[in-house]
Amino acid sequence: MLGMLKKYTIELCPEVNGKLTYNNLPFHNKTVTRSLTYNDDEIVEKCVTSLDGTFTFPAKSIKSRLPGNVLHETVIRQIIFTEFQDQELLIWFANQREIYTPEIFIQLMSNLEGELTNDEQVYEFENIEFSASPFRASSICLLK
Repeated sequence: MLGMLKKYTIELCPEVNGKLTYNNLPFHNKTVTRSLTYNDDEIVEKCVTSLDGTFTFPAKSIKSRLPGNVLHETVIRQIIFTEFQDQELLIWFANQREIYTPEIFIQLMSNLEGELTNDEQVYEFENIEFSASPFRASSICLLK
């Protein structure tokens, strides 16, 4: 019962640092959008790429009592995209199933470098805690 009264810190997204290029030239003065969804609540933030194509978003966390409910399943959706040739181009998409950000996401999102001519790829990364459930991300960035 006491667990339902406690407020937990939900790490929606780590700090994001990225750089966008188009034909290897900086994709500057363009809007980048980050959409974070947790329990049907969405937070949308926007920034504009600098002259060298870089962009950044601060880490984002919220407080919630939901993780104290044994019936609650944590799912955080992270989407980062930009408009390109009248389409939404996916820079990053992942679902996070913990209230804390996996270390691999922190590492990857600290240096997202995307060439807009790249095809979107789906990546799988080892989940040390639950090896049967790897982390997945979709991106135009070359994730290593």
